[in-house]
Amino acid sequence: MADRTRRQHTVSRFYLKGFADDAGAIRRVSLPGEPSIVLSTRDATVIKDFYTVTLPDGSLSDFFEKAFSKIESSAAEALGLILDGTWPLEGNNREAFATWVALQHLRSEDMRSSQVGINAEMIRLIVGVSGKEALRSLIQESESRTISDEELDEEWRDITKPGGPDMNPGANQHVRLMTNLLPTTAAYLRDCHWTLFRFARRAIATSDHPVSLVVAPDHPKWQGVGIATAELFLIPLSRRAALTIQPRRRFSQLPTEVERVPDFTQRGTTSIARSINQETAARARKYVYHHPDEKPLQGLYLPAPDTRDRPSISNADGLIREEGLFSGMSDEALHALSATNIPEKDEAGMSIDDIPWPIPGRRRKGSQSK
Repeated sequence: MADRTRRQHTVSRFYLKGFADDAGAIRRVSLPGEPSIVLSTRDATVIKDFYTVTLPDGSLSDFFEKAFSKIESSAAEALGLILDGTWPLEGNNREAFATWVALQHLRSEDMRSSQVGINAEMIRLIVGVSGKEALRSLIQESESRTISDEELDEEWRDITKPGGPDMNPGANQHVRLMTNLLPTTAAYLRDCHWTLFRFARRAIATSDHPVSLVVAPDHPKWQGVGIATAELFLIPLSRRAALTIQPRRRFSQLPTEVERVPDFTQRGTTSIARSINQETAARARKYVYHHPDEKPLQGLYLPAPDTRDRPSISNADGLIREEGLFSGMSDEALHALSATNIPEKDEAGMSIDDIPWPIPGRRRKGSQSK
C-alpha cells in the first residue's frame, strides 16, 4: 500500500522514448502551440496519484500501477519488434500490444473526464425528472433532519444546472471502468486489421492522448465517438512509424473474404505524415510531444486545450422540472409515454432513491478537489 504521493505516468514512458533523442529528452508543446519546452521522458506525462485508489478502510493502494507495468513490459517488447522490422505482429506479441493500446486509451485523462461528465449529466437528469420535493425527501431521509427551503433551493440549483453537479475525477471509478473494459477492448483490437506506416524522413508526433479514435467525415456530430463507433484507431509508434487499427466491418464490401485481408505495411508519404500529425494534435488534451530537433507540427492547426465535444444529454433541459416531470399528468398522458424513450414513473429503472447521499465525488463550493 502507498503511504505517500506517487508520480504516475498517464502515457507509458517506454513508448515516449520512440519520440525522444538519444539522451531521453522530448519536446512538449502546450496547446495551442506555446509554451514549448524540452524535458525528460521521465517527467513528460506525470500526474500525482493518478491510479492510486482508496480502499474500503481508507488506506491508499498503488496496486493497479504495478499491474499496468506488467502490461507495459510485454508491450515494450512487442513495440521493439515492430520498430526493428517484424511485421505482421502475431501470437502473444500481437495480444500484448493490443492490450497496451486498449489500456492506453482507457486510462487517459480524457476517458476519466468523459466518465465524470456522463455521471454528472445522469445525476442531473434523474434529480431533475424527479422534482424538488423528491430531492428534499432524499436529503432528509439520508441525513435524518429537516432542511429549509433555502437549502433545498441551493441544492436544486447546483445539481440541475447545465452539466450537472461538479464532480471530482476520482481514481476508483476510473480504475473500475478500465478493469471492466480492458479484456473486451483488447480482444476487439487484436482481431481488427492493422496497417503499419513507415517513414524514411518525415517526422511523426504523439500526444498526451496517443490513441486517436477517428470517424468518417459524415459521422453525426451529435453521436459520441467510442470504441464501437470509431472507423479506425490511430497510434503514432515512433518518430518514424504509425499504426492504424481498422474494424473488419469496414471491409464488408470487398470481394475478398474479410478474414483473408492481411495486415500490411505502407510507405509513409508527406501527406500521410501530415494527416497523422494533424489528427494526433486535434485529439490531444493539453500537450503534443515530438523529437526536440524536428518540426512535425509546422503548418498544422493546433486547437485550444481540451476543446473536444464531450458526451452530453443535449435535450435534457425540457425534462428538468421543479414539480417533477410526471406531476399533474393524466393516466392518458402517462400511457402515451410508452411510445417515447422516457420511462414511465412506475417503470423499473434507476430513480432518485438509487442516488447515494451525499453524492460520492461531488465537489461543493469552497471544497478542494484532490
